[in-house]
Order: sequence, then C-alpha cells, then structure tokens
Amino acid sequence: MLELKDLIHLPQVDTLLNQLAADEPGLIVVAGLDPRPLAGAATSDRFLPSGRAAIFRILMRQILAARPRSQAIVVAESEEAVRLPRQIRRQVTLSLVDQIVPYAQRITAAARKRPDLLVIDRLWAENTPAALAAAQRGMRVLAQIDTVCRGAEVTRQLADLGASREQIGTLRWVIAVQRLATLCPTCKQPARPSPAQVARLQGLYPDLDLTGAVEGETDAVFFQASGCPACGYTGREGEVAVFDIYRADPDAPDPFDQPSLLPLEAYLFGLAERGYLPLDDLLHLRTDQLRRTYSLLASSEQALAKANIALEAKLAELEAAHRVLEQRTEALISLQSIGQALITSTSLDELAGRLCRHACDLCGAERAILYLAHSAGQTAEILAAIGWDTAPIRLPLDAAQVFPAEGSADLAPFNGCPPGVPERPTDAPGHALTGLRVPLVAQGVRVGQMIVHTFHRLQFTPGATALLQTFANQAALAIQRAGLVDALQDKIAQLEAAQAELVRKERLERELELARQVQQSMLPRIFPLVPGYAFAAHNEPARRVGGDFYDVILLDADRFGVVIGDVSDKGMPAALYMALTRSLLLAEARREPSPRAVLANVHRLLLELGQPSMFVTVFYGVIDGSKRQLVYSRAGHERPVLLRDGRAHFLGGEGAFLGFMEETHLTLTEERIDLAPGDRLVLYTDGLTDAQSSDGRAFNLERLVDLFQAHANLPPDELCTQVFADLVAYQGCAEQYDDMTMVVVQVNKAG
Repeated sequence: MLELKDLIHLPQVDTLLNQLAADEPGLIVVAGLDPRPLAGAATSDRFLPSGRAAIFRILMRQILAARPRSQAIVVAESEEAVRLPRQIRRQVTLSLVDQIVPYAQRITAAARKRPDLLVIDRLWAENTPAALAAAQRGMRVLAQIDTVCRGAEVTRQLADLGASREQIGTLRWVIAVQRLATLCPTCKQPARPSPAQVARLQGLYPDLDLTGAVEGETDAVFFQASGCPACGYTGREGEVAVFDIYRADPDAPDPFDQPSLLPLEAYLFGLAERGYLPLDDLLHLRTDQLRRTYSLLASSEQALAKANIALEAKLAELEAAHRVLEQRTEALISLQSIGQALITSTSLDELAGRLCRHACDLCGAERAILYLAHSAGQTAEILAAIGWDTAPIRLPLDAAQVFPAEGSADLAPFNGCPPGVPERPTDAPGHALTGLRVPLVAQGVRVGQMIVHTFHRLQFTPGATALLQTFANQAALAIQRAGLVDALQDKIAQLEAAQAELVRKERLERELELARQVQQSMLPRIFPLVPGYAFAAHNEPARRVGGDFYDVILLDADRFGVVIGDVSDKGMPAALYMALTRSLLLAEARREPSPRAVLANVHRLLLELGQPSMFVTVFYGVIDGSKRQLVYSRAGHERPVLLRDGRAHFLGGEGAFLGFMEETHLTLTEERIDLAPGDRLVLYTDGLTDAQSSDGRAFNLERLVDLFQAHANLPPDELCTQVFADLVAYQGCAEQYDDMTMVVVQVNKAG
C-alpha cells in the first residue's frame, strides 16, 4: 500500500496534508492530468502521468484515519478507481455508477445518507453541481479532477463545469500534482546560478525567497546534468512528484484570485535546492507548461483528424455497401414477387411465358427459350421462347440433343444457337451470342432447361448468375407443380363426392362437440362455498354427450340441495332429455321446500314436455346446514352410500323413475337422516356398477362399495379421482358401456 512517505517530497507537504485532514468540512479536490499518449511527441513535450490517483487514495486514507469512527461513501465507476485497503474497508460503502443510475443521482442519493466523507472518483460537467451541493450541506467531499490547472485556477474550471459562485464557496483545498523528470544522478554536477539567472527568477517570481541562490552569500549548491549513457544523454533519469497546495479563504473578496499556501514554483525551487531538478525547470516553468499543453492539444487534434479520416473512409465503404445491399435487396424482392407469381400460375403454357420474361429481366438478357423434359426422359419440347421467332413451340425433340450428357445442375456457358431452333443470319446482329444454360431441377429430378442469350455483354455478372440460379430453383418447382395440377384435375371429381360426405361427417362432429361443450358447461366444475361442507364430482360420458347430470343448489342461507340423475338412453337424445330435466328441477327446487314435492312436479312436467319413450332416475335431497339434517326422495335412482367412520351405509327410501308412468301411479317417499361431522354422502349412477372388464364381467355394487370404503379417508376430490382410476384399470381395453357420474358431499369436522 503506497504512503506519502514512500514518495520524494518536501516536509511542508506532510504538515499541510495533516492540516487538510483535520480541517472543517467542504470540498477537497485532487487535480492532475491522466496519462495521454502523444503520437510522435518528444518526452520533453509530454505531460508525464501525474500520479493523481495515488495522492487521492492517500488523502482518503489519511482523512478516515484521523476519524476512526467515521463512515465514507465512495461513488465510482469501478472498484479499481479507489482500491480500498483492507484496514478501512469496514468504514467505506461503495456505490457504483451504471447506465441506469448515473453519477449525479448516485451522488445525491449518497448525500441523503449524510456520510462523514463523500468520495467521488472524478468531477466533470454531469456531476460537479451535485458534488458541490453535497458540500453545501456541510459534508466533507473528496474528489479528483483531470486538469492541468492548479490553485485558484481550479475554481474557474469548476465554474466552467456548472458550479455557482455560492457552491464554489464550499471549496476548501486543491492539491495539484504533477510529475517531472529528475536529474540523472550519474552525470549531474554542482552549478551555482549566475546573477542573470537569479535576477530573472526574481523578476518572474517576486514572492519567491531566493536568498540562498545569490552567489557568494550562502553555500547553497544547485545542479545541472549534461547527459551520459546511463540516461541516454538526456540528463534526466527517474521522476519526482511536484505539488501545488491551495487553501481557499471563504472570507476572501475574490475566490478566483487567491495565492496557494505552497505554490508550485516554491516547490520546484525546494526540489532544485535538494538536487532533484535544475533551476532551468523553474525558469522555464510557464513556457514548458504552455508547450506541453500545446503538444497535448495538437496531438489530440491530430488524432481527431485521423479518426475523422478513418470515419469518412468507413462511411464511404458503408455507403457503397449500402448501395450494393439496396440493389441486392431490390433483386431479392423482385425475385420474391416473381416466385409468388409463379406459385399462382396453374397453366403450363402461361407459366412458361412468364418464366422466359422474368429470366430476361433478372439477368439483362434479350432472348430466352424454355425446354420441358418428359417423364420418360427420352424426349423434350420447347414450351416458350422470347426473341427466337422461329422456335417450334411444342415440337418434340430428342432429349440427348437438348440436355447435356453429364446432367449437371450448375449453370454453364452456352454461346451457340439453342437446340431445335434453325439458325438465321439475322439472329446474331453485329457479334456472337453470349449465353447461359440454366438447368431446371426440382427435388433431384430434371424437369427442364432454360437458355438465355444477350448481344450486349461478353459475360454475365456473378450477381446475375446467382439470381438466375435461385430463379431456376423456383422455376423448376413451379413447372413441376403446374404438371401436377393437370394430373390432379382428374382426381378432383372423385374427391368431391368423398369430400361432401366428409363435410357432412365433420359437421356432425362439430355439432356433437358443441353439444358436449354445452352439456359440460351445464355441469358445475366449481361448487358453491357452504360453511361446514365440501363437494366434489366426476363425470365421464360414454359418448360425446351423455344423460347423467348433477348439481348443488343454494336454496337459502341455511339450506342447499343435492341432485344426481341418470336418463334412460345415451348420446344426443339423452343429453337433451337431461337438459330438460335439470332445468325443470332447478326451477321447482326454488319453489318447493319438500324434495318429494319437487320430484312430483318434475314428473308431471316431463309427462307434458318430454319424450314418452324416455325416463330419468333422480336422487334429490335438501341439507339443512346448521342442523346437519338431510331430507331426500329417491326416484328410482341407485341407493346413496353414507360413509361414516370408514364404513358404508345405504340410504333407504322408495320411488319410481320420472317421466314415464302416469302421475297417479308415481310412488315417492320422503326420508330424513341426521348427518355427523366427518360423514360423506356418495351419490353415483349405474354406469359405475355396470362398468365391464375386457372379458365382459360387470364391476357390480359390492366391488363399488368396497372401493368407497377403501378410499374413505381421502379428500372428496381425491376420492372421486381414485374411484374412477380403479374403474378405468378394471375396464382395461374394454369400451365404456354407460355414462358414469359420482358426487361426494362431505360434512366437515368442527375446528
């Protein structure tokens, strides 16, 4: 870890930095220039890396060490910007800048936490006002700035960065640091300054104490270096840090015109007295600073000019590439539209003419001819031609005369007269033909060939050739498709009759599916919330639609009804009869409190409205929730099972099915039973007992009751799921015989 004692420096620096660490809150700025490579510049014309970051870290450690209990927040772009030592990491919180939360917002957020020290890794236009605003709130702010300025000059730079005069009043210290090349220890020699040098120094720096430099008055000795092999004859070897330490006086009338406590000139003179620098560095300080600054600006301007030239060259390349891309894009778009046009062509003769025209447009040819290969592979014929007026359309040709023997799928030069076309003197005005043979191959099968010719160029461009190759692939598929269209016409008549039958079946399937959806929507999937009770159900129709139905009906605040029914038939008639029965039952249940009266009214209405050949079995019960009492009637339906303490008990009651016999012959009893916490009422249709295995054996009621008892401790929904899973396993590959429905009503236990 680098400390100030590790650097060559004057003792005044220690004193002033200790004063800085103990001073009152405000802004402390470490100023210096980051390294910048200057192409072609001599070492003497360059600013050496200032070492500003090292002094910045040393100051941060000293300020925190002076206040061991203090806490700091560091706002930086990366952890490398501060390099916190282990001993002060517990005092420091790191706040990294990113694209989402920039510098100014990070600084403002950190200032709200009122740290003892706010550290900012660099000041620039975006974050300077925020940093000074934090200092205005009475915080100690340590920041660094990339600059060649020092002392009061830094205050002017802060103003240029957007700081107000009031904010600049919070500036306390500016520690400016540079690095200069030191004299070579091998070749440096003592050299007393001449009276002219002393007089010039006094003229340049009237406030500088030069008593010891006057020749003859003291034993002070200064040095010069003439150069040696060790320093490469430059007279310089190594580097030393030079400081300018400025303390702002808040009571001064002009904050932009205050002297430094330790000016750079005095520091250079002190280093010269110690033999690290020649007096010439002090004599030419301002000139050297201006020269280095000019070199920096000139190099930056030169780099900017080179970058502009490179950018202009790159822009020219991009523009050229853009033009080429536009041309290719236009060609591809044209090719796409051509492909779309080819797809829509069904007539082979119309398609052949389009292919010839588009081929000429794509490659700039004036003539084109298209040959079709017949399936036998022995003959070919000319389908279409442009520019060849004597081409015998549809004239059979020998395939060996038209197609190359090797059967290549690549384009090849063809500069002569096309096969099958009689050559005439007027066919080649001025000079020879330039042509291409374009094979048309689809899915590995040769379907034809195209030949294009031009009189205006000696060869086709690579771009035109590539477009023709792509076009040939599309053309081959289009020709193959057009041929298939003709063959498919013969199949259409045969398919139309089959399609009509298929449409009828599909319409019936859609109607059945719609009916299934309507029926399923009538059966509840979510039951009403009744305190103290839980419900579950499962339904599997034997066909798309079925005749089973169930429901839980809220009657009033204390009572609800439970119903399950089974229509005598299956399929669509049963589904319609089920919908009618369910609607009548819902209407009557809200009018009559007695289950027997409800079923009697439904029976009467079914006789008036329903099919005389159909009937329905129904169990309907009303449960008084607070009394835990079930009142029910059973119209020919399977006897419900009451699961109590894991044992199955059948409910009694007599009654005939609804909708068939005369009203006077209907017998229905109304039963009453008290329910206990933990009871489960299981309702089901005969589809569960009639389920058959693959060898034709029915599941029967005894097995079903055993199944209920085996799963009696499962929750209602799991009980339904497990029962149906066991039934499916029993059926195996056998077809479902009847609609299957199961409803469970659970009386919840108290607490």
